[in-house]
Amino acid sequence: MLDASTIDKFGTLVGGSVQMTSVFAMIEKAARIDVPVLITGETGTGKELVAREIHARGRRADAPFVAVNTGALSIQLVASELFGHIKGSFTGAVENKAGRFAEADRGTLFLDEIATMDERVQIALLRVLETNSFRPVGAKHDKTVDVRLLAATNMDLRQAVKTGVFREDVLHRLEVFSINLPPLRNHLEDLPMLAAHFVDLINSEFGLQIESLSDDAIDCLMAYHWPGNIRELKNVLAQAAVMAEDAQISVEHLPARIAAPATARSYPHAGPATPPHAPKPIEHEAPPTAPIYYNEDSIEQPSDGIFLNVGEPLEEVLKAYVLKTLAYCSYNKTHAAETLGVSRKTLYDKLLHWGMEKRRA
Repeated sequence: MLDASTIDKFGTLVGGSVQMTSVFAMIEKAARIDVPVLITGETGTGKELVAREIHARGRRADAPFVAVNTGALSIQLVASELFGHIKGSFTGAVENKAGRFAEADRGTLFLDEIATMDERVQIALLRVLETNSFRPVGAKHDKTVDVRLLAATNMDLRQAVKTGVFREDVLHRLEVFSINLPPLRNHLEDLPMLAAHFVDLINSEFGLQIESLSDDAIDCLMAYHWPGNIRELKNVLAQAAVMAEDAQISVEHLPARIAAPATARSYPHAGPATPPHAPKPIEHEAPPTAPIYYNEDSIEQPSDGIFLNVGEPLEEVLKAYVLKTLAYCSYNKTHAAETLGVSRKTLYDKLLHWGMEKRRA
């Protein structure tokens, strides 16, 4: 049986492990101190939920909580979205727009994927953090607001500073208080209660009556490495609940990548150590002995494929594919670009955008 009464909850967050208990304590501290907070962690670890808990437990709980995914906005629209604009200030500005900072006045503004912001917007953001004022696009006068800023990223901002894609002064103002969320694979002891929590939510949302998971299903979930973290777990359980024909989720209801035998599950779509179709490194451009700008731990070297969740943003799909190709090309960008069918400059620009390449002088 899935007993929701035994779940350790902290607001909307779930967990009883040492790692999550530490996160909950940090949230309590952050809620008491009205300073900017930088929330870090891999995709799917629950950064927005943490931001909402900080807001709900602080003095601004009765004021607006406004969330913005800056990574989903084009560079041209970020400034207008955050600071607003005046009618006629640019093509398409058919009316005045207040902007998210104005909407969050006296409340909390949560900026997700902060590392994707253009440098000009970072400068404007720094000004807001220092003076509580900003100027809407096309306006002649500043506006003053009282906003608490929470920001999140799945990137290493210090590395982004080194590569020139993020400003160091903005980083210093944002990480007055920092909370890092552990990946699910580092606190798997929380998985059973997370599963019970999500199945309870899924039952309510879809009108289902799932009562339990089989022992084998739990074993499969515990053996999986969860690259998509808690978000992936929720999606997997939703899919399994819909597939289940009775009140129990069994192994056959789980996706193949999770239900596969343990020997094949270590690396999804596992193949030979050197896939027969993998591109061979070019000898004249030696791979770096210790790659600095690529997180090799996130690329499963023995695999000849990549794992992605259904519904993954296209940018993440592209990023995963490019990094996998780079790994197989021993980080030889010339060879990787040829394999991908793009110019070396196009590959370089993408890596620069993701904070994985130095900006050239």
